Amino acid sequence: MKIAKRRPCNLALSLAFVLIPAISFIPPAFASDSDYSKMLEKGERNLEKKEYENAVTTYTKLLRDHPGVYEAYLGRAAARSELNDKEGALADYDQAIKTNPNAMEIYLQRGALQARSGDQEAAIRDYGEVLRLDPKDTRALLLRANALKENGDFAGAGRDYDTYLKFNSSEHSARRERADCKLQAGAYNEAIADYEYILKKGGSKEFDVHYSWGEALKLKGDTISAADHFNKAIAYYTKNLNRAQKKGLGLDYMYRGMAYYQLSQTDKALSDLENAVSSLPGNATAQFKLGHLQLTKGETSSALSHFDDALKLNPRLQGALLDRASIKASQGRYEDSRADLDRALQIVRNGDALHARAMTLLALGDVGGAADDLAEASKANPALMETKRKEVTAKIEQGAGAGAGPGAGSNIEQASNYSRLALFDLASGDLGAAERNVRQSIKLDKNKGGIASSRASGVNNLLLLGHIYLKKHSLVEAEAMFRTAMATLSQSGDGNQKYAIYSLEQCAKQFMLSSKLEEAGSIFSDTRMQRAAHGWTDHAMPIEISKRAEQAVEAYKQKRKDDRQEEMVRKAALGVAPAASATSSEASSTEVVDSSQTIINRPIRDKWALIVGTGRFKESSINLKYAAKDAQDFSDFLIKERDFAPDHVQLLTNEAATRANILSLLGNKWLPRVAEKDDLVVIYFSTHGSASDLDIGGVNYLVAHDTDPADLYATGIAMQDLVSIIKARVHSDRVMLVLDACHSGSTGTGGGKGLSRSANVDAGQIVQGTGQLVISSSKPDQRSWESQRYEGSVFTRYLIEGLRRNGHMTKLGDAYYYMETEVQREVLRDRGLLQNPVMRSKWRGNDLIIGVKPAAPSPGLGKIDLPDAAGAQSKSGTTSSGKRSGATRK
Repeated sequence: MKIAKRRPCNLALSLAFVLIPAISFIPPAFASDSDYSKMLEKGERNLEKKEYENAVTTYTKLLRDHPGVYEAYLGRAAARSELNDKEGALADYDQAIKTNPNAMEIYLQRGALQARSGDQEAAIRDYGEVLRLDPKDTRALLLRANALKENGDFAGAGRDYDTYLKFNSSEHSARRERADCKLQAGAYNEAIADYEYILKKGGSKEFDVHYSWGEALKLKGDTISAADHFNKAIAYYTKNLNRAQKKGLGLDYMYRGMAYYQLSQTDKALSDLENAVSSLPGNATAQFKLGHLQLTKGETSSALSHFDDALKLNPRLQGALLDRASIKASQGRYEDSRADLDRALQIVRNGDALHARAMTLLALGDVGGAADDLAEASKANPALMETKRKEVTAKIEQGAGAGAGPGAGSNIEQASNYSRLALFDLASGDLGAAERNVRQSIKLDKNKGGIASSRASGVNNLLLLGHIYLKKHSLVEAEAMFRTAMATLSQSGDGNQKYAIYSLEQCAKQFMLSSKLEEAGSIFSDTRMQRAAHGWTDHAMPIEISKRAEQAVEAYKQKRKDDRQEEMVRKAALGVAPAASATSSEASSTEVVDSSQTIINRPIRDKWALIVGTGRFKESSINLKYAAKDAQDFSDFLIKERDFAPDHVQLLTNEAATRANILSLLGNKWLPRVAEKDDLVVIYFSTHGSASDLDIGGVNYLVAHDTDPADLYATGIAMQDLVSIIKARVHSDRVMLVLDACHSGSTGTGGGKGLSRSANVDAGQIVQGTGQLVISSSKPDQRSWESQRYEGSVFTRYLIEGLRRNGHMTKLGDAYYYMETEVQREVLRDRGLLQNPVMRSKWRGNDLIIGVKPAAPSPGLGKIDLPDAAGAQSKSGTTSSGKRSGATRK
């Protein structure tokens, strides 16, 4: 139970009104017209007198004659904000930024407006712009810290307070805010250090900090020291109560009651909190704290009444929402509980709220949503989640062997606990433990007494097991679990069938990622009908995925039409003579299809990688900023984090990435000499790609350092040539081709890659040529973007992050799904455009894991003479000139 402490007004909020007034009048240096200056001064006087409509009129008149004066836009925005015209105010801020994008006060004022309106994320972005212009701006640091705190990012807020306190180390208010953030983020030692400093410097006027100090110690596990601080807090508030003449009694009763509660002195706590409510009937926090204590005593009816009263007084009191949700969940009112938890998370996304909603979603059957919430909670507050997990484990240990006698009830609770523990394991990625625990829950579930209860929890276990299979990429098994759950829930009529539908659709998306369109279409054809019949619109798919789902459904329909022909194909594959109606061409095509989809479930003998990245071209007008850096980053990742031997990785960047050097390593001097059948070969390109309509023959090209855009045929690397070389010269059964190019994506200017806006490389055609796997950074008709936030390609950044998700054993499918989502999100948010990565694969068998250690590695070839090395020799892990590519960035 966290205390709402008395203190000076929130420092960051006060700054929004003190340091950032409605309008800071700054006469422009270029103003020479006296009427111009007079109009600005008049507008400022209107604001000072709160004549906001007159201010709008004044600034509007000024802007008609002087549309480039950003101060006038700022003044009008301030007036419109006071008139509750947020839309008009934001439009004025946008115009001010266009006029002067480096004026920090614009972002400060707009951020303050966004924060007051509850849009903390927008406020955070604006304060971030100020800090981009001036990293030492303490106003922006404090304001962003407050917005981050309001948004539930306590760790981020704490970091901003860290920076602020480097410049203002004696500022107690900021230090206290930081301490509270550290406490919420689980950084208990850092919080304790701040509380100790505050008490040492502030003396008796900061004595109430003992409560927070005690809370941090208790959460850390030091209950003895915590009790000492709670007792000091009690002494402090008792002294206040003894001195008080009925003035201020309510708050002191409330704070002392909370300290008594922490010491488990419930009778004293109850008496104090009842006095607090009696003295402060309009205080939402007092109502909530009394309700919380009653809830711990099992008095749910009285507690619920106090929570309702608290939320009428303050609808944003998150603690009251969480406690009321827990009561509703205990009564089986899970949808009502979820509604309260959704509201709580709109206020602050913290570990407590995310954990509570995860458990409610698990009870509803929304296992995917529950796992996502629990994973987010673990990132937000890992210490809290570890404590929650230990609580579940302790309950299981306490209930072990209690299933005999009154054991039916014990089995019910034990089964639920094993399901909860399985959810923790699923969220953390420990899929083996998750499966063991859910199967134990299923075993206990068979011995339950209540049929209705057993059916509900049994179905939830099916959904939970299905999501575990989904994470394992055992898609057939996952689909079976989800379909069984859907069939069972269709009899209940309680609406929970929709969660089985949503889970099935997640399975279908994974089938699509694995290029199994018919399997995906089979699912989508069923779930689409169910959605239409019940009017379910939750978990709606984005437009691009919806289009792909339609294609999958059409593929499935076509498959059904061709059932007879496919039967003949299967017989032909087994060596059975085709029926008389089958033509020889049909039999021939069957052999081609089968041979291009060879199942590969053998150990990886060794691993090799050719990494190419060029952003510096002979034709400098097409230079890219970060292509060489992207290649270096990917090379470093493979060597340092994924067990690729340094002499098994060839890196060509900028001037070294000529057409001759690339083709030499691919076709003659390196890969054909080292790669064997059971090896893994990774080939990565970060460069321009050309559209087929730039070439007379309609050919796609990759652009090397010395490629002439006007003569692609003679100087570029034709995709058809690349495919042929890989197919004919690289002898490995496992080839992963990664294209971070703009066809992969098209270009123009402003961070995109490519030589035109026309069609991209067709990843489907390439994968048929290699018989393996191709990932391209965007669809054929899209650009691939370099980031506005950091130095590098959006695609490569998130591909590497995705491959790190589960350590060395990250499956490529998991990495791709993460990368695809994050690329789409960043490009859409930052540029308002779509970039959809594409993966095409004929891969059969287990999902690729590039981090596995090679089973029987062989030595590399050492230095290699390259045709365009200008006297230098190629060496693994470097450019052919021996320079690290990071040094060649432009």
